[in-house]
Order: sequence, then C-alpha cells, then structure tokens
Amino acid sequence: MMATLLLPAGITSPASINYKDEDTIISQMTEKGLSVDQAYVEHVLPEKMRYNFAYLREFSFLGDIKIMFQTVFEVLK
Repeated sequence: MMATLLLPAGITSPASINYKDEDTIISQMTEKGLSVDQAYVEHVLPEKMRYNFAYLREFSFLGDIKIMFQTVFEVLK
C-alpha cells in the first residue's frame, strides 16, 4: 500500500474512475452504522490502493491514454 503513495498526483486514475460515486458508497456504509472515517479507511481506501497498485505495476503510455478516454466516457455518461 505504501508504494502507491509514490505515485504523483494526477488528473485521473483507475481508482478515481471506479470510485467516482465515492460519496454514495460512503453514505450507504454510514447508514449501516459506520462513521464516515471508518467507512473510508476500512473499505474505500484499501480498494483505491489496490487500483493504484495495479496501475503502478502496469504503467504504460498507452495505458494512460486509455485511462484518459475512460475518464471522458464516464464524465459524459
């Protein structure tokens, strides 16, 4: 998980695409009794780190182009 902290901040990522509705996910978890912090740290963050770690392992220029197109698609959807 710490390796993903080496990624420079960017405009988009697989994690941001897959968790574009992060607030809804956290809201559903808080309805089940979790605090916002607990929902984020225990459920959302580990999944986002998995996406970031996979991105780190498979990094490529073409992969970045694909992520940009996926981002545009998700925004326009």
